[in-house]
Amino acid sequence: MTDAGLRYESAAERRIWMLATLRSEGFLSVTDLARQLGVSQMTIRRDLHALEHEGHVRLVHGGASLTPGAPLGSSAPEDDDAGARDRVAAHAVDLVGDTDAIAIDAGATGHAVARSLPASFSGCVISHSLPVLQCLSTRGLERVVALGGELLAGRHAFVGPTTEAATAQLRVRTFFLTPSGADARGLYAASPAEASVQRQLMGIADEVVLVATREVFRTSAPARIAPLDRLTRLVTDQRPPAELASALRRVGVVPHVVDG
Repeated sequence: MTDAGLRYESAAERRIWMLATLRSEGFLSVTDLARQLGVSQMTIRRDLHALEHEGHVRLVHGGASLTPGAPLGSSAPEDDDAGARDRVAAHAVDLVGDTDAIAIDAGATGHAVARSLPASFSGCVISHSLPVLQCLSTRGLERVVALGGELLAGRHAFVGPTTEAATAQLRVRTFFLTPSGADARGLYAASPAEASVQRQLMGIADEVVLVATREVFRTSAPARIAPLDRLTRLVTDQRPPAELASALRRVGVVPHVVDG
């Protein structure tokens, strides 16, 4: 998230920033926006209503998420990783059967996976991600399981003992894992609390699919989730670095690289 105290003088500048940030975060709360942009919550709501009227965002309780498939428009700054996330997500969901039970991780790539689920999908989705759950709330799916708990700021994900306990009686065919970082030693999250939830979701899945853009291979994160041998597949937009690629070969994971 952007540092507190960011200010834009015009409504147009604020709205451009909101759209660019939504591409990265998946969800923005009114409270966070007001604090970061240094304006009132009423001003933020006016901006969001205007963006909704233009078809860019969908208002949800407490904030907004991107409208699935909405164009950003030529005035919005590019999120360099957004197109890559959409591409890898679209290929990842090709692995999903129409009636499968799946789990989707938090973060912008997890949100892209949720947006990419085909219209024919009628299975069950389990997630601890607020943006993912909000995205799916408009799909009319019969079975969406929300793993509640303590809301982790920034990632907009539920974590903690309550979240982990909710997975105990669950099982899914595929968990789409979107960690903060990956290297030859394993997979990493930004916090131990989120890493713990991700391990729980890996434990209830028949297959674990790592969905990652090149940024994941460049990012250092402090909390180790699991070793690479817990993975079943990798879908990415760029071949992994040599050391990581060698480690993946040793555990039998062949990267599927999506063309740009």
